[in-house]
Amino acid sequence: MKIISSIIICVILLLIVGCSDFKEENSSITATNPSIESPTTIANSESDSTEEAVSTDPPVSTLELGNIKEDKYYSIKYKQSLVQLRDDEKTVVHILGEPDEASQVKQLGDGADTFSGMYSKDLYYSGLTLKFLGMEKSSLWLSEIILDKNEYETSEGIKVGDHLDKLKNAYSNIKYENLKTIENKPNLKIYEYFQGDLGFFAEFIVDESDVIEEIHMYFLFD
Repeated sequence: MKIISSIIICVILLLIVGCSDFKEENSSITATNPSIESPTTIANSESDSTEEAVSTDPPVSTLELGNIKEDKYYSIKYKQSLVQLRDDEKTVVHILGEPDEASQVKQLGDGADTFSGMYSKDLYYSGLTLKFLGMEKSSLWLSEIILDKNEYETSEGIKVGDHLDKLKNAYSNIKYENLKTIENKPNLKIYEYFQGDLGFFAEFIVDESDVIEEIHMYFLFD
């Protein structure tokens, strides 16, 4: 009888221990479930944050005032065409017609400094002087434009006789060169327009009444 009682007690103890282990195992699985889903939730949050950052970034502009790579600003208008620095002689004459006067082609000597050894030629129109340079007589290009009358205007509609205010509106980043002066004309002011390292320059000579007296455009190189 004692043996039977001992067996029954052992069976009951085994059942109790088994139930306890089963509960602990289920509890452990339930506890680990959130940690499985948690990284997915974090990843989604990071993804949303990245997308928002990309969509809200403002566009980056590559254009800067005064650094627009166009040489049309260094040209004069004639009818529907532009005569630009670096144009060849044939192109210029085709647009403007035959000049009123033209110099002979000559080779520059040592006194011409950078241009020494090059060939030069000038064309003259009413209120307009065009200077050409080239390494060969038959291949000359426009290196300088000089306007001293209101017969022609720049690509931006500026001509001799216009007021300084109109000039500033046409060339928004033009600068007053207070260190530059004109020999025998100390009261004249020079306003200069150029862009980056193009090598083109435009100078507007303004008198005491803030009226443009002359316009010079030239190509500068070493």
